[in-house]
Amino acid sequence: MRKRQKLIATILKTASSIVGIILLGILVIGYSTHIGLFDTFTVKIKGNQFVTDAQIQKQLQPFMEETYFSIDLDELQSEISSLDYIECVQLSRILPNTVMVQVIERNPILLITLENENFLMDKNGLLLPAKGKAISYYPVPIINISKDMDYKSGLTGEIAEVFNFLVNDYPLFYDNLSEVIIGDEKWTFYSDSKTRIFTTSDNLLSQLNILKNFERTVYPNKQLGDYSYIDLRVAEQVVVKEKYRKG
Repeated sequence: MRKRQKLIATILKTASSIVGIILLGILVIGYSTHIGLFDTFTVKIKGNQFVTDAQIQKQLQPFMEETYFSIDLDELQSEISSLDYIECVQLSRILPNTVMVQVIERNPILLITLENENFLMDKNGLLLPAKGKAISYYPVPIINISKDMDYKSGLTGEIAEVFNFLVNDYPLFYDNLSEVIIGDEKWTFYSDSKTRIFTTSDNLLSQLNILKNFERTVYPNKQLGDYSYIDLRVAEQVVVKEKYRKG
C-alpha cells in the first residue's frame, strides 16, 4: 500500500513539474510576444577576414524586416554563399533574438591572368575575380601563360592539380615561389631568390618530386636559392648551375 502511495506521489510530482514548465513557457512566450522581443533580430558574424561585415549585411538586408522565427535560415545561407570568396556558411539561432553567421572563406593559392583579366584560383580550381584589394590581400604566386601558347580549357585543372601538390606535399617550395611561366610543353618556376627551375609539362609532378628529393639531399650545405637554375627536363637527372658568389 505504501509503495503504491509513494508511486502515485512521484507521478503527481512529476506531472506537476511538467505542467509548471509548460505554463512557464507559455507565460514567457506570451510576455516576449507582448513586448515584441522576437519582432526583430540581431546578426553576429564570425570567421570572415577578407569579406567584410558590410558585404554580408548587404546580403541579409532583404530579410531584416522579418521576425526572428519567421526567417528562413536556408535562404539566408544561400544569399551569403553567393558572395565571391565565401566557401561555406553555417547559421544558427541563439535565443532570445540573435542569428549567428559562421563563415569559412575560400583560400586562393595563385594569381593568374586569362584573356586580359586577373583571377585568383582556390584549391578546387575555382576562378575568383581579382581586383586591386584582393590582389594585395593574398600574397600568392603569379601564373603567366606565354603569348605563343594557345590557352586550353583543361589547363586550369592542370594548374590546380600542380599547386595542390605544392601546397600539401611541397610547402617549402610553394612558400618561396614567386612566379610560374607556362609555355608550350614547358613550365618555368621562379623562386623568391631568383632561382629558375625548368620542367616539362609531361610528368611534371614526378619532376617536382625529384626536385624535393634533391633539396633534401643538398641541405643543409646548400639551398635552392644557391643555384642560378635547376634543370629537370632530362629524365631522372638534375642539372644545376650555382650562383656566382664573390669571395
